[in-house]
Amino acid sequence: MFFYVFLSIFLLKEIWDLVLTIWNKNYSTSPNAKIPEVFRDKISEEDFEKSKNYLRDRTNLAVIVSICDIILSVVFIIWGFPYFEKLVSSLTKSYILQGLLFFGIFSLINFLLSLPFNIYSIFVIEEKYGFNTTTPKIFITDIIKSIIISIILGIPLLSLLLWIIESDPHWWWKFALVVIIFEIFISWLYPMVIAPLFNKFYPLENEELKEKILSLLEKVHFRVSNIFVMDASKRTKKVNAYLTGIGNSRRVVLFDTIMSYSHDEILSVLAHELGHHVKKHILKLITLSSLFYIAYIYLTFLLYKSPLISSTFFVGKSYSIILYAFIFISSITYFITPLINFISRKFEYEADRFSTELLGTSKPLIDSLKRLVKENLANLNPLPLYRI
Repeated sequence: MFFYVFLSIFLLKEIWDLVLTIWNKNYSTSPNAKIPEVFRDKISEEDFEKSKNYLRDRTNLAVIVSICDIILSVVFIIWGFPYFEKLVSSLTKSYILQGLLFFGIFSLINFLLSLPFNIYSIFVIEEKYGFNTTTPKIFITDIIKSIIISIILGIPLLSLLLWIIESDPHWWWKFALVVIIFEIFISWLYPMVIAPLFNKFYPLENEELKEKILSLLEKVHFRVSNIFVMDASKRTKKVNAYLTGIGNSRRVVLFDTIMSYSHDEILSVLAHELGHHVKKHILKLITLSSLFYIAYIYLTFLLYKSPLISSTFFVGKSYSIILYAFIFISSITYFITPLINFISRKFEYEADRFSTELLGTSKPLIDSLKRLVKENLANLNPLPLYRI
């Protein structure tokens, strides 16, 4: 019975997500879709058609990827994971090494199968619409760097989590604590160590813009280590600016692709990002995500402790059982996504309002957002249900 419940909930989640994706594409690219009135001063019919074609191409690829993922996941659930468990158990008697090999095999297969889709996305779709500036050399180098980082950070973390599971029958709270601390650590580490491995960051040279940004930061008593420009153009022509890091790793980062924007437009985008910090959205999101992790891991623990998984899927190792439990619980918690999106959207509106109040006008933010929508070929008419 549990086998059918497990598969039904998993497939319900996957198929519903797939249906929403296709529905959104059909709704947004239908002949009835029109340019919203608010964008008519910036976006032409030619721009609109290009954005719809971009959405079609990306969605068509996403649908193929989703179908492949569903098929692969079902194969793993029914046959793959039990086979991997037997395989790694025959290779070593070390429980932690077994777990590392188990998740390593799973990750390697996923990586190899997703690689052709990533290549097509970057070098065909993004290239077709003029976004891609990534060279094959950069693409391969990025992959190698990502694998090395995953090994350096992932193996110690996974080893610690496996040790906790094996050594403590009531491991859930220690597991949750380690995950939360690790997430905070990565947020601190990323801007100083990880991001510079992929991009070059150099201090903003435009003194006039720098003074304006520093003045803006001073208004809200926000301190950063520096204001940096990132060489985003070596991978994409898309535009962005953001604040990153926590504590002494906080910094302002401007894509070099945004430097053609007016100073007021750049300031409005940064003021929006400042709004997230001043309104304590980052702290709130960390708190909410921590509570979610605790609840998620506790529910996983309860399922892990029951005999349902081992008797249904014929696995006996804790790393196999916990993976099945994670898949099942994540399929259930997927349906609270609208609540998470509601909170996220609320924070975005608050940040927009903060930007307007800080600059004393909404015009630069409106202009910059319209320009971002146009230049990034964003979807102008998302399905209302999809937005939820």
